[in-house]
Amino acid sequence: METTITRVTRPTVRPLAVAALFVSLASMALADDPKLATESYMIPSADPGIQLYIRNKHLAGVTSFTGDKILLYVHGATYPSETAFDLPLGGRSMMDYIALQGWDVYLFDVRGYGGSTRPPEMEKPASENKPIADTVTAVRDAGSAINHILQKRGVAKINLMGWSWGTAIMGMYTAEHNDKVNRLVLYAPL
Repeated sequence: METTITRVTRPTVRPLAVAALFVSLASMALADDPKLATESYMIPSADPGIQLYIRNKHLAGVTSFTGDKILLYVHGATYPSETAFDLPLGGRSMMDYIALQGWDVYLFDVRGYGGSTRPPEMEKPASENKPIADTVTAVRDAGSAINHILQKRGVAKINLMGWSWGTAIMGMYTAEHNDKVNRLVLYAPL
């Protein structure tokens, strides 16, 4: 019986020890990374009474960026930006990774998603409303976020990234306002 207990215990202890060592080493590696400045805030949309949630990350102490090193991300249709783009996996999110490369990185939530204002229609049953944040409305919200960033950083163009439904949003925005877009990234397009 002791042999059986020993065989069960050893394989259980070894993976736990290896996992603990990995987490410890990963934590030390992350501690050596440059620090990021993070700011979360609201901006007005083009429509009265609607505020849009914005998050910005960049290397701490850096305040000037060229348009080719600024990126704005927008989410898909069923979740806010933070849950995909700024979800730390292994201690670091996709947003963190890009910011650590020297980029000024933003995410924003379309109205009714995440930290953005819930339109009044959302207080009523869905059967009483048509879709609240359709693609045209989301493009208008993206335009508010883009104009905010262009003004804040004093640049003429930035890079855009859309994920899932966000590819339609950023694609439509780019087609209508190509003069404000440096590059367009379409990740997991519809």
